[in-house]
Amino acid sequence: MSDGTSLETEEIVPDPVALLESMRAVGYTAESAIADLIDNSISAHASVIDVEYDAMHQPFVAILDNGDGMTPQGLRVAMRHGSRNPSSARDAGDLGRFGLGLKTASMSQCRHLTVVTKRNGLISALKWDLDVVAASGRWLVVVPSPDELAELPLHDRIASSESGTLVVWQELDRLAAGSADIGREMTAKFSGLREHLALVFHRFTAREDRNPAVTMRINGLALPPRDPFLRGNTFRQPLEGQNFRHERGVVTVTPYVLPPISKLTPEEIELAGGGEGLRGSQGFYVYRNRRLVIWGTWFRLTPKQEFFKLTRIQVDIPNTFDELWALDIKKSAAQPPEFIRTRLRELIPHFAGASKRTVTYAGRQTRDTRFSSAWSRSEPAHGHFRYDVNTEHPAVVAFSSSLDEDGRRNFETLLRVLSTGLPMESIYSDMCADTRPSDDAPVVDDLTRLAKKLQALTGFSAEDVMNIDPLIRHPGLRQRILEALRA
Repeated sequence: MSDGTSLETEEIVPDPVALLESMRAVGYTAESAIADLIDNSISAHASVIDVEYDAMHQPFVAILDNGDGMTPQGLRVAMRHGSRNPSSARDAGDLGRFGLGLKTASMSQCRHLTVVTKRNGLISALKWDLDVVAASGRWLVVVPSPDELAELPLHDRIASSESGTLVVWQELDRLAAGSADIGREMTAKFSGLREHLALVFHRFTAREDRNPAVTMRINGLALPPRDPFLRGNTFRQPLEGQNFRHERGVVTVTPYVLPPISKLTPEEIELAGGGEGLRGSQGFYVYRNRRLVIWGTWFRLTPKQEFFKLTRIQVDIPNTFDELWALDIKKSAAQPPEFIRTRLRELIPHFAGASKRTVTYAGRQTRDTRFSSAWSRSEPAHGHFRYDVNTEHPAVVAFSSSLDEDGRRNFETLLRVLSTGLPMESIYSDMCADTRPSDDAPVVDDLTRLAKKLQALTGFSAEDVMNIDPLIRHPGLRQRILEALRA
């Protein structure tokens, strides 16, 4: 057919059955699918979001919010595949992208998707039923009857609310695929849901600047707090950030170096690393409108290393950068454009260098030239290193000087045994596992007794003895020990 121009066109309408079944295989996990629906709730200004699921009798997953809700026409638009052009301008806080998330995320897990919404006192509801589409071969949605709505999980709660939206998944064929026990399968599939949502939305569940906290619950239990940057720890090092300006907006890069393991409680390690641990969660944290999109990666700009495990770089991008960052439908993957990648590559040595110093010199000032370490590092050959007891340590020098010739030879043999017996592999393994010494730190009395013995051995003043390893590793106790030494 001709459209009245010299260009001849022909309309080819996609087969709804084939297209919907294909879109179900986009690659959502249960966690990423639910996160996509929560994006819609946040964009609708919800202050409370409940995720509930149950495998008893008639298994379901439901997401209920108290947001703005939709009008009947707004609901029809929302239920249409491709409801928004991804190239169209969006509100600055909009977490949507392709106009596909509600449908694609839901039907990646289920065959029946029902949306009930309330706005201005009016309740509207529509349902995608893949069996109806398959039977008709058309893009038909079902208008649920009042009796059907009354049977929906959580329907009574949205009916009694002022506004909001309820999304219900039923006929969970993909979610329970290949399992004879749907209850066990749902438990397995949702085992990481709390952790995933807690991290992805951690800037929403905590108050940030002028943004109030959003309450998120799973089966009535609030999400645990997460903060990859440990903003409440005074030993954290904020580094100088950067703003990358572009015609589409500004990318803000804010780096941090976490405190050394010795300055972290087990709760803070969990707060910062979650299930990944500190080493696995190092690198860039990319946020799109405060929503975490991708994290714990260096974008192949540098490999993950033990010395970099304390480095976290917060990267904030506006939704105007979606195309440049190659944001996918699931909003779970993104790649920085070349001009950003180049700038990040230049900054990595600065970020990681601070982390390396923190790991290596935890608990002391690295610029203190009077510092005497108990161990010395050497590189006997290129690519090799070793640690030995520092024979220049004041305590070692003083003790060796008090011995006769045979005693010094025996003492040197003992130091050699200690140096060669240093369990490097075990120490490295413990560091990678984010483990801490069994005692958080020696008590003041123990350190004071050690300081007095070192004073007697070396003849140092109270000030100088506090620069000897290991006393210098406890700067928080320095003044109290000095007062005890001078008493």
